[in-house]
Amino acid sequence: MHQERNKAIWKVAAFVTVLSLIAFLYARSVLGRRALDDVTLCPAIPDSVTVLLVDVTDPMTLPQKQDFRNQLDRLTAEIPRYGKLVIAKVDPVSEKLLVPVVTRCNPGVGADTSDLDGNPAKLDKLHREQFIAPIQDAYDQILSTSEASRSPILESIQSINLTEFAGGPGSDVRKRLVVASDLLQHTNALSFYKQLPESESLLRSQAFSRVRTDLRGVEVDLWMLQRGDSSSSQPRALPELWTEIIDAQGGRLMRVYTVSG
Repeated sequence: MHQERNKAIWKVAAFVTVLSLIAFLYARSVLGRRALDDVTLCPAIPDSVTVLLVDVTDPMTLPQKQDFRNQLDRLTAEIPRYGKLVIAKVDPVSEKLLVPVVTRCNPGVGADTSDLDGNPAKLDKLHREQFIAPIQDAYDQILSTSEASRSPILESIQSINLTEFAGGPGSDVRKRLVVASDLLQHTNALSFYKQLPESESLLRSQAFSRVRTDLRGVEVDLWMLQRGDSSSSQPRALPELWTEIIDAQGGRLMRVYTVSG
């Protein structure tokens, strides 16, 4: 009698355990799954926003193209699940704000789920074909862009900030801006080509006041593309000037990286 009662208790306990496991897996599957846009794969509010802004005013050398690709691959790998990656190129914004070359969110990989509460193979396929592939296509598209007579870097940063960072993601969402450029701003109103301006006079100028933007809460990386005449056109004072430009707008400069080549 006592043994039968123990068996009954064990059966009930096992049944409850199985039900609890099923409930846990169901909750993990349903609550952990977020509605994603059919094209961008982005949820309503991404977990992070990263923008890569590429200046293609001058064509890259072959080593620069390879190193840029290496850096882009690393950047893509750093995007967390449900994180957003936007790639745009520096362009005039007098008539309209910048339109990204590509916008995609990382849907996750097979390792983020299991056969019990998802489909790892299907998620890997989605990640490969709808996240990685469009980013690789964007890389090819950017590098095939022809030269331009102007390089409105500051205007492009302002545009990207207004469309991707300001008023969009919450304050708890990580915001990161990566600028790949020779860092030589060149427009009719403001040009670094002939001579670098003094930081104090630049930051007080009317020209800068028209292109400045609020970068508070934004982490900034600079990938500097060296020119053939870098010894004269890109002195050490150039990244130092950009440090002050970003700081004046409330941004946080994390790294200056010189692209090989």
